Amino acid sequence: MMAILFVSACGGREEVSLKDELNPLNDQFFIEKHESYVEMLIEDQGFSMEEANEEAYRIQLNEVAIVNRAMELGMDVSEEEALNVAQEMRQYLVENSNETEEASAHTKAIIKQLGISEDQYWNEYVITSYKQMLMREQVMEYERQENPSKSWNERQEELIDEFKRNEATQIQEFKRQVGL
Repeated sequence: MMAILFVSACGGREEVSLKDELNPLNDQFFIEKHESYVEMLIEDQGFSMEEANEEAYRIQLNEVAIVNRAMELGMDVSEEEALNVAQEMRQYLVENSNETEEASAHTKAIIKQLGISEDQYWNEYVITSYKQMLMREQVMEYERQENPSKSWNERQEELIDEFKRNEATQIQEFKRQVGL
């Protein structure tokens, strides 16, 4: 549940919509997203700065590699599909408030930190995160069908390694920018 709700503020200023400005599709490395992950890992999970930097890099590398694989395969998720999932999650949190108190509190804290309304959060901001989650699910399903003898974790590591080989220059530049 918390994995689905895990979103962070990041993004460039050239995009026009709230969701794209604060939470762009993670098809490339973003310094702001890395910094947000580092902060969350230190504050919420007690990581040291060095550990948080390494883990934030690994998280973003995984996200970027899988989204790029989805794009290579021509997979896409519509805004409407992502919005439907976001609305289902919002409704679930309301209907199950006794069991989802921590998740609801976390969501409210994010909304407050972003300085946006609850409607903006659910109708705009999280859409990209849900698109990314649905794209990941599509890639997982595709890879399980195409490579039935391998576990998803094994295949995912292969995809990340392939991405690292193909995008070594981009990765090295990003690592330099974030001090790794």
